[in-house]
Amino acid sequence: MKQYIYFILIFLIFGLTPISVVHAQYYNKEIKAEILIERSSEFTTFKASAENLTPSDYSLQYEFMVFSSDDNGNTSKSSQANNFFIEGHDKVLLAQANINFNEEGKIILVLLLYDKDGKTIGKDRIVLEDGGRTEIDPKREKIAVNSQDQAKPQDGFIINGLIIENTLTKAGRDFYRYFYSDYYNRGIISAKNITIEEAPGRGRTTRISVKVGDDLVWQFFSQPRKDFLKKMAKTALDRAIAHLQRLQQQNQQITRY
Repeated sequence: MKQYIYFILIFLIFGLTPISVVHAQYYNKEIKAEILIERSSEFTTFKASAENLTPSDYSLQYEFMVFSSDDNGNTSKSSQANNFFIEGHDKVLLAQANINFNEEGKIILVLLLYDKDGKTIGKDRIVLEDGGRTEIDPKREKIAVNSQDQAKPQDGFIINGLIIENTLTKAGRDFYRYFYSDYYNRGIISAKNITIEEAPGRGRTTRISVKVGDDLVWQFFSQPRKDFLKKMAKTALDRAIAHLQRLQQQNQQITRY
């Protein structure tokens, strides 16, 4: 009976109704829901994130759920939910769950994003079985989660881009530190290297440039003020995210053709 109730819950989340069939094509189109993964030796951290693919700001809601079942069919659910605000072309972390890497049974993580009318506009799901083997939705990219004896770089791991620092002054190093901290805290994943370069500018100032791959996304003349550098770091990261989104959309269009 408990196993039956468990599958009813999953069906209610992902089952197709006439309304969901109509709107399924709109999931993750403007606001993308994604569960990010960070693995340590014992625990795996799953972070719920929302990424705004548009220039508009939104006030939304999220629900991050974890369904667990053991071999006896016992099922439990934990849930985190709240309102949140996201700016145009921004990416925010909403919640996280830590799961024992070797935990037996089946675990389903579900992230749902709702608009102000309560309509689902973004969703993501991950299924873990028997200590780390990962089942993923067909349209989802590969995920680097395997049991410990399978965790080898040649087994499908994705190598993400790096943040490369070529700075000359304390102001340049501070900018890099603010940029990288924001990049990490917002859970950004870049397929391309992001390079921060500093070169002599006018007078005693320097010119700081931010590139995604070979493409320049932001450039400014430095100042030593902390508030100015933090503002420039946020602006540069926003520009980098927008550029990465455009590249991803172009790749998707090329793939369809």
